[in-house]
Amino acid sequence: MPASPEPPAQPTLPLPLPLATPAHLKPLLHALTGNTSAPADVLLRLSVADIDRRGLARRPDLPGDVAAALAAVPDWSVRSELAGNPHLPAAVQRALADDDDPRVRSRLAEGAEYFSTFGPRGNRLPDPLPYEVYELLARDPAPKVRRALAFNRHLPDGLRSRLLDDPDPRTAALTAEEWPHVPGRRIEEFLTRGTGGFSRELLLCHLDGPLPAETARALLADIGSPANVSSTGGSPVDASPAGDSRDTSLMRKIAEVAALDAELTGRLLAHPDLRPGLAANPTLDPRHIAELAGDADNGVRAAVVARRGLDPALRESIPVTYEERSSAVVNWLLTEELSEQEQSAYARSRHQILRKTLALRPGLSDEVVRILADDESFAVRLFVCERQPNAPGPLLARIAEQWTGYSRRDMLAHPNFPADAADRLARSGEPQDRAVAAAHPGLSSERIEALLVDAEAPVRHRAATNGAIEASRLVELLAGADTAVASGAAANPRLPAAAMRLVLDQAGW
Repeated sequence: MPASPEPPAQPTLPLPLPLATPAHLKPLLHALTGNTSAPADVLLRLSVADIDRRGLARRPDLPGDVAAALAAVPDWSVRSELAGNPHLPAAVQRALADDDDPRVRSRLAEGAEYFSTFGPRGNRLPDPLPYEVYELLARDPAPKVRRALAFNRHLPDGLRSRLLDDPDPRTAALTAEEWPHVPGRRIEEFLTRGTGGFSRELLLCHLDGPLPAETARALLADIGSPANVSSTGGSPVDASPAGDSRDTSLMRKIAEVAALDAELTGRLLAHPDLRPGLAANPTLDPRHIAELAGDADNGVRAAVVARRGLDPALRESIPVTYEERSSAVVNWLLTEELSEQEQSAYARSRHQILRKTLALRPGLSDEVVRILADDESFAVRLFVCERQPNAPGPLLARIAEQWTGYSRRDMLAHPNFPADAADRLARSGEPQDRAVAAAHPGLSSERIEALLVDAEAPVRHRAATNGAIEASRLVELLAGADTAVASGAAANPRLPAAAMRLVLDQAGW
């Protein structure tokens, strides 16, 4: 019978670690709170220590006993961070719903969102809270908590409907504003209250159909001061709407969602400030669409281009200039079911906003990503790198060399990022480049060792987090006198758990 294979040898740990001062130990403890391979017993010991408990509370893999320990910490800010963690056991969520501090209950009520790195990078909703927790929060005596609950996208419709009649007007208004499927009759009710405690424009965004023409007329007549109404007794659309930008924005939204008839269309067409909203209105008579497609205003033409269901030939014939740094997208293009042929057509569109929006969609094919990767717009190419798991390696390398924004490190963590490009950045004369590249697992051991003795502490720290470093070498780095390197080693997931426990032992925790 063949002999069983020998288990891999564990690195020898120096006893004790030659860590000279508490000032040296503290950064190591901080780093351990974020080490993704730290076992439950290490995390529990860290929860007792008063070292970055807020960071510990944010961990997505927080064990239940650690979460329970943090829920009992006297510092409300730690409990608030914990309440924002979407990965807690139900028992801890129930305890936080009964927390003495309304700031903690508000954070729980609001609901958590977290970021994924690729495919796509962006907000993803966590699982809902237990129903009994929502019940507790909906009855909370503090209006601040109930207002926060209005923002929770998982709030059950029955409880949300109850909040529409909350005795606190602001709670009721926020509920109406934030409910994507608020019943149409309730929207019209809130629109006619005119209390000023809510945003009519946000309410109009939640309509699941056109706003009745008569309601639109009543709203237009109610907007602004008497000075905005013409001497003939008409609504503010009969005068220039340029006096109050908020009123103008609201009237433009009304123009976008109203169920248009000939009379209302004519009045709205007469005012250039309202034409962008009118150009986006799905009930607009088709004979006016071509007219607006040739409007002198770039914003009006852009609104026509962004219409759902517009004839593709007409869309491509409309000249529009787009600001490269604009955050505007075409919302329906993010969710519309599109064939491969349609995606390819949008990827080749003359309109940057369509190509940029397409680059944000998950699940694009290699062919569509290839088209977008060669786009003339930097914003489109950047979004491909930030959102697409099949972004080409050469594009990731080019963008990382040009881009200094928050997502640059994510690009180097992308599985397609080329090792040779990371090596070039690691040899850069710019410390920021070296720090960004230092954690790339494709670097050679010689390059990593060079970065571990770099003149800049952030570079040395980042290099010590590199996942290609062997466990035995990490133990040596952890025991070294350089705090930047030792704390990087403490954060490295390949660090043996025994070494983590040794740091806690020496710190007295």
